[in-house]
Amino acid sequence: MNKYIASIYPCPFDEQIQHDFNSSLFKNGELYCYEEGKITSTKNDGTTMFSERSLLLGMKELELTPEMIDVWIFPRPRKIDYYKLEIFFDKFLKAFNKKKFNSFKEWAKKKVIFIRHHDLHAFSAIGSSGWKNGLYLNIDGGGDAGDRRHTTFGKFKNFKIYEHGSGNGFNGLASFHAFITEYCGFRDQNGKLTGFSGYGKVIKNLSIELSKLLVIKSNGIIFNRERYNQTEPDLSKLDIDNYDRYKIFNYNISKTNISKICKGYLPQDIAATAENIICKKLLLFLKNLKKKYKNENRIVFSGGLFLNVKINNIIDKSKIFKKNFFPPAPSDSGLSMGGVLSQNVKLKKKYKSNLGISPYLGPSFKTKEILKLLTAYNLKFSKPKNLEKNIAADVVKKNIVGIFYNRAEYGQRSLGHRSIVADPRNVISKNQINEKVKKRDWFMPFAPAILDNSYRLYFSSNYPSLYMQKAEEVKFKMRKNIPAALHVDGTSRVQYVSKKFSPFFWKTINEYKKKTGIPLILNTSFNRHGISTISSPRQAIDHLLEGCIDVLYLNEFKIQLKNNRSTKVKKKQKFISETKNLKIFLKSWKKKIKKI
Repeated sequence: MNKYIASIYPCPFDEQIQHDFNSSLFKNGELYCYEEGKITSTKNDGTTMFSERSLLLGMKELELTPEMIDVWIFPRPRKIDYYKLEIFFDKFLKAFNKKKFNSFKEWAKKKVIFIRHHDLHAFSAIGSSGWKNGLYLNIDGGGDAGDRRHTTFGKFKNFKIYEHGSGNGFNGLASFHAFITEYCGFRDQNGKLTGFSGYGKVIKNLSIELSKLLVIKSNGIIFNRERYNQTEPDLSKLDIDNYDRYKIFNYNISKTNISKICKGYLPQDIAATAENIICKKLLLFLKNLKKKYKNENRIVFSGGLFLNVKINNIIDKSKIFKKNFFPPAPSDSGLSMGGVLSQNVKLKKKYKSNLGISPYLGPSFKTKEILKLLTAYNLKFSKPKNLEKNIAADVVKKNIVGIFYNRAEYGQRSLGHRSIVADPRNVISKNQINEKVKKRDWFMPFAPAILDNSYRLYFSSNYPSLYMQKAEEVKFKMRKNIPAALHVDGTSRVQYVSKKFSPFFWKTINEYKKKTGIPLILNTSFNRHGISTISSPRQAIDHLLEGCIDVLYLNEFKIQLKNNRSTKVKKKQKFISETKNLKIFLKSWKKKIKKI
């Protein structure tokens, strides 16, 4: 029998400022992984002492208690503090059994394993890929206080990793991307830089100057970074209902060598040029790896840099390696999963496929819990005989539909269990979602979810992503069918919907296909602007009653806004064109850079 395993990130009572708290558990072939920020509604939450709620919610899901856990896994801290660990295990969790051990330190040495930050990244990608051997590459901003590497790479075989190179500090490729993101006005939101880059063009002279800052070495890609000042906090950006630490402390743009070089260029062109440089440098580094490991044809990637769907797609298209795998949670939010999977656990078949691991690893809620809540809210609801058919019909009617079903997704993307879905055939769907719920930047695309057996009709990649981790080019003749799901550059961050992993979502899209002939649906995360993807039924109901969505499907129940709240009929909404939105953005951005 496999041991009961618990893994959390970061280490409890860690003295450094952290982000992306998360927990994972394993019991008898069952796996649970979830992020703390989805429960607290604080994006990339690092405001708590440890990932308490996600851990306890997982214990409830798998029917575990703290004293049942055989092995606890933490990232290795700079210094192991047994006093703080005793507070966590004895005073809080009550997992330490004093009767069997002479001291807590004796207990901890038997029960607790510490693994370095970047090794957790590697195990997260290796374990979720299902591959027994291959290469791994991790790139992030600089690990944590216990592991200050920004790049690591090497080979793996039978869940053992053999590191062959690493770079230390905050001067890696991910830091270069972060500096560019900051200068373009997006703070820490690197994904926005990728979306915005589609509106720009690569500038040759700018490319030459920026490229000089990146040097390819045997241990990674090094960024010659320089920061000349520190910006002041801006407390006017504090919103207690949408707390964002970076928005307060890093809203303004600081002086750097990047700001010096980029002065005078348009931000969309800076974004396009920088993304192009990153891809070129990374491909050169991968070619060097391939020369070194000629017989290796498979590689897994992890670390925050590989949240970039554009970079991931270019790596895949390069065919330097025959098979490339990008895990469901490549950022620090995937580290606790890496802890569990490092133990070479035997997962049940329902979690595994040839494309990776199931993304539905979070918590679920029982019918009686939801019924109790619906009664407390005094809501009118129904229980459709065919849930999937009902959802498809509502989407065809141009309704904005919220889905809260079964176990939640793990990772940055919503994949049909905590999703808002809409009709991809009309670009108005994108505008409606933005108007009602997302309020996000006009240039950020919405993603489609497509049936596995129809994928090749719209996309040509041999290795689709279960987790929306690549921006695939849509076949030209199909673009007219899905304008709401298409980015300005002709790509879509598409989800390959596996009938095995997601029978409910697959059937829903298939019902939509029967009605429209289109085998895909518009899919975005279930959250209003400023908070993380929702985690509880109460949050789903609140989104409905706030008018963010028209219809809510809460497990097997259907709740309609029009039946539960009086709403005024709005006049036909006039949406601003992308050309005008770009002018508005540039005006605001120019004010920011004047302060540098």
